[in-house]
Amino acid sequence: MDEKKVNELGKMVANKAHALSMPLDFDALISKGILKQVGKSYYVESLKRLPEEVRKRIKNVSKGRYGIRVEFYKETKSMAKLAKQFELFRD
Repeated sequence: MDEKKVNELGKMVANKAHALSMPLDFDALISKGILKQVGKSYYVESLKRLPEEVRKRIKNVSKGRYGIRVEFYKETKSMAKLAKQFELFRD
């Protein structure tokens, strides 16, 4: 691999690790009307309404009774550690 590809790969890993290490503010998304919480599940009318950093955290999408049901990855300590290691490569 050439140096350009290695840098692109490092940038991609750094950005994704950072996105997965930050906690989501579900309360703000609910108050803006983007997410709807029913029980322990979250629903959205359109995935396009979700901000980009939130869309990166989607684990599973399925059709539900109240709209599109979305599940999110939780932030982890290991992703925070990886994000800190690749901090130099981030946008």
